[in-house]
Amino acid sequence: MSLLLKKLYLLCSILLLAVGINAPSLALDGPPAALEHIDPHKKVITPEEYFWIEGQARFSARVDSGAKSTSIHAIEIEVEDAADTMMDNVGKQVNFNIVNEEGKTWSLSRRISSVTKVRNSQGVEYRYNVPLRLGWNGINKTVDVNLRDRSKMTYKLLIGRDWMNREVVIDLEH
Repeated sequence: MSLLLKKLYLLCSILLLAVGINAPSLALDGPPAALEHIDPHKKVITPEEYFWIEGQARFSARVDSGAKSTSIHAIEIEVEDAADTMMDNVGKQVNFNIVNEEGKTWSLSRRISSVTKVRNSQGVEYRYNVPLRLGWNGINKTVDVNLRDRSKMTYKLLIGRDWMNREVVIDLEH
């Protein structure tokens, strides 16, 4: 863009801002610098969305970029042939029920993939991780989800960065 055109654009931007029109939307050479890093191929997700678990259970979820991993409300967690320590149960079958915000319950059984140490406002706790397929808006991924009693929490499903994996952009305006 020539120097004269840039000066004209700047002058027009100042005038348009004075009357309340957002000049960056009229940019002549692409988006504003603050938006250049956003991949236009990413889907936009809001902080509150509905997800499908294993294609059968619908959950209202909180999408949280501050959470490293995904967590689901699970009760009646029973490990088959349980060992004395949680770490010794990795690889074993675990039976559990997931419960959504409406109180609907689904019984699932998976192999324990790992145990996670989680620090939160209640202190430190250990949770079993199991692979679950989570779907939203055409994106279906299997991620390790930690099992936790979330009965006192508003959202029975917390979506962490492990599911997002640089494929979505969170729109905080909604």
